[in-house]
Amino acid sequence: MRRIVCVLFILLQAEVLSAQSEEVLQAARYLSGASSDEEADEFWISRLETLEGRKIRINAASVRSEGILSDYLTASLADYRSRSGDILSWEELALVDGFSQELVAVLKPFLSLESARLPGDTDTVRVRVNSLLRGTLTGLGGKVRGTGSWWRAGAAWRSSGWPFGRSGDGTFYAEATYRGHRLVLGDFNLRYGQGLAFWSGFSMPALSTVDAFVRRTTGLSPVWSFSSASVHRGAAYEYTSVHWRGYAFGTISGLFGGHADWLGRYGQTGVTLGWQKEVGWTVSADTRWNIRGTDLAAEIGFRNGSLGGLASFRRSFGVFKAAIQGRALPSRFSGKKNGEYALATGVSFQSEKWRSLEGVSGFGSSVPVHKASITMDAALLPIPGTNPRRLQVRFYAGWQWQFASAWSLDVRLTERYRNYEKPRTDLRADVKFSNGRWKAASRIEAVQCEAFGFLNYWEAGWAPTAASSGWSSFSAYLRLTGFVIDSWNDRIYVYERDAPGNFSVPAYSGRGAGISAVGSWKHRFSWCTLKAYLRTGWLVRIGRTPTPTLSLQCHLDL
Repeated sequence: MRRIVCVLFILLQAEVLSAQSEEVLQAARYLSGASSDEEADEFWISRLETLEGRKIRINAASVRSEGILSDYLTASLADYRSRSGDILSWEELALVDGFSQELVAVLKPFLSLESARLPGDTDTVRVRVNSLLRGTLTGLGGKVRGTGSWWRAGAAWRSSGWPFGRSGDGTFYAEATYRGHRLVLGDFNLRYGQGLAFWSGFSMPALSTVDAFVRRTTGLSPVWSFSSASVHRGAAYEYTSVHWRGYAFGTISGLFGGHADWLGRYGQTGVTLGWQKEVGWTVSADTRWNIRGTDLAAEIGFRNGSLGGLASFRRSFGVFKAAIQGRALPSRFSGKKNGEYALATGVSFQSEKWRSLEGVSGFGSSVPVHKASITMDAALLPIPGTNPRRLQVRFYAGWQWQFASAWSLDVRLTERYRNYEKPRTDLRADVKFSNGRWKAASRIEAVQCEAFGFLNYWEAGWAPTAASSGWSSFSAYLRLTGFVIDSWNDRIYVYERDAPGNFSVPAYSGRGAGISAVGSWKHRFSWCTLKAYLRTGWLVRIGRTPTPTLSLQCHLDL
């Protein structure tokens, strides 16, 4: 039955969607301050995948930030265009206050330079419909979404059995906007301040890069995901004026509250208030400013009858960037078994010498020859009444070297010391090749903790360029992986390519080998776009049952 259904999928949907693109992964790492794909924030990946089909028009009468552009950047754009007119090139955008060559190169795939037709003209957005159908060996899922000039709505569902299991999960939302007013019903994320009060959705807390010391606030955002874990379901309202923005929300789980921001030229200051039966009152005040290359961010909050606080400072010094962060989060405030009192610091370097990339032209076709960063996070993690002297020190060191136009080397060392368990050392080296459509990568990673763990993979691929169409839009990746990891505490997490909306970072342990293949094809017709993604894999571990994977995902965009 499973084989028949998969064959029918292929015959009926001749074309479907592909794995997370390199542009999405690169931007997600940058926006979340992650040092690798494994640490990337799934929230940013989902947001960026949506923008691939509906780019932000920076020359529009009213620029949509979509959580990607900060209030400071949108205000800077408006100020520049009022004096100089529309922005006509990526080089010009990089010169706008707050932007940089690096930021523009990262966000370029999600922005549009299309000019407004007449000064003061409003944007006209035609109705768009996106649908997705995904089948695997363990279940079936689907998504559908519609977008108009003033509304958006979407729903997603995935079953845990084949073809329709008794249990499953999903999300839905409906959103309407009108002259600064915005109403969202269904599932949504809340991300305010630096995350002390409300910060829903999965994100890695590690400060492995200097960019991770200051979080990017996104406020209210609808969720279009197969998983409803750690998201809010209810109703939320947002109102935005020139200098003020306010939110109000309520959920079926019993969370009620609001948030208000004052928006300035160089930053914002906000207050959050919330109430939930299990927690009681949550109150916080936050601020974030960017003044001439200096980022300042802080938040202080009250929850569970306890105070918690966080403050960060980040500054650019030519080719160097430095940051420092302090945290004081008692166990009562965080709701965890242990408190956290920490001091973190870091410095990064980017060489002034740049190298052109093979097979890439135009803006963003060159990168710095060297990038390096070192960060350290020292924390006291006391368990009240049990172990008040628990210590943890984490050290991260990374170096990226573009040693040829098509070749790069990325080395990372992670050290973790705890006085209540064995230390852990993780050393990883990635070699990557990229020449136009041809891609290749290899990773060697070794871990020493309970025992010794080792993993190595080789990957080769063919990916389309932005101008590809028809058969030339086909992409494929093949990966071979081998590993020897005898202890679960030595497990190694590795990002696995999959279709958009399915961010996968499995943990490898035991002894064995695996092979996986991902293919996609996209074709545009005059009235629609068809996309298809196929992923298959086979993982064999000594002493365990082999694990096969097969999934087919089809998209239809009108």
